Amino acid sequence: PGKIILIFRLVSIVSCIGFGIFILQSKEVGAQTQPSAKLSLSPSTGSFLAGSTFDVSIILDTDNVSINTIGVNLKFPSDKLQIVKPTTGKSFIAVWFKQPTYSNTQGTVSLIGGMPDGINTSSGLVSTVTFRVVSPGEAVVRILPSSSVLAHDGEGTEILERIIDGRYILEPKPSEGPEVFSKTHPDESIWYNNNNPIISWEKETGVTDFSLILDSFPQTVPDNTSDSQKTTKGYESLADGLWYFHVKAKKEGIWGAPSHFLLRIDTTPPVSFEPEVEFLIAAIIGRAFVSFSTIDALSGIDHYEVAAIDRTEPPLGSPVFIEAQSPHQLPRLISGNLRVLVRAIDKANNVRDGRVDVNFPIPFLSRIKNNTTLLFTIAIVSISAYLVFHFLFGHKIFNRFRRMRGSYQKKI
Repeated sequence: PGKIILIFRLVSIVSCIGFGIFILQSKEVGAQTQPSAKLSLSPSTGSFLAGSTFDVSIILDTDNVSINTIGVNLKFPSDKLQIVKPTTGKSFIAVWFKQPTYSNTQGTVSLIGGMPDGINTSSGLVSTVTFRVVSPGEAVVRILPSSSVLAHDGEGTEILERIIDGRYILEPKPSEGPEVFSKTHPDESIWYNNNNPIISWEKETGVTDFSLILDSFPQTVPDNTSDSQKTTKGYESLADGLWYFHVKAKKEGIWGAPSHFLLRIDTTPPVSFEPEVEFLIAAIIGRAFVSFSTIDALSGIDHYEVAAIDRTEPPLGSPVFIEAQSPHQLPRLISGNLRVLVRAIDKANNVRDGRVDVNFPIPFLSRIKNNTTLLFTIAIVSISAYLVFHFLFGHKIFNRFRRMRGSYQKKI
């Protein structure tokens, strides 16, 4: 009897152990076959600037199981993010039971859709949400537990087991470039003959430092080294040409975008020149024309001014200049000692003067000008004499030449 009892006990122990192993294996097999769908946000991390927008996609992995219904509820911090729009255009959802809705006040997004024929996907796009960053900080976009993924098994088995939220760093927007201005060179489109410019710029609240540079390149970006905490900078004896001032500000530890300001400097007058007088016209009509021209290498010629003075008259201060173009008709000659002054002014207001003296035998010119009848008579007589000469002798000379040519050809 003792041996029988011992054998019975051993059999009982082995049976219990075997049953336990069977239960464990059954649970393990069940755990392996239980589907575990996953909803995630992509990208799940990132860094974005205040004021910018970025897209967050809702991605589904069905864990190799066909599903036919999905519902997603999101929660986001409305003080840091605002939804621009929810997009469903590229979604695999065939039928929307509830079109995507959102509230920027409560910070929520909700959508429900289905696939009548089911879908099996490892990275299916459910929807895309576009956020705008409204303030810096950290923002977590959560997929709420109320979200659901139902299997296409005729029973609507819930298979959503895994959720991956989105966590984003929202950085302050770099400050815009400071507003730059100059009292000595206020207009960037105008040339100045002042080569000692003074430049100033605005300073926003929170700005601590400025990085700045002056060079001949329009889009230079200053480095991230503080050069000044002041808002004014002066330069001396700059060379002629185009100069670009660049400045950027450091605010809340971040260097902002640069600003650029153009200086146009021209301290050189136009090229030297000498006006020219049309003496032949002056001798005939008693009024001369003066021609003039020069160039300016940088700013260019803006205009010319002309003054005429009689050197025989006592000077009465500075001559009166009038704006003129070449050629310019001078006043009626009243003296043999007329001096013409031509002033070339460039676009930076630099001046170059040229001059020419007009000397004529005035008594001779006066007699000719005051006796137009005599001039007319001389012209008529000259024309008549030419016509008579041509009529009396021109044809005879021509005929004689023709006869001589014919005789020469017969001899040949």
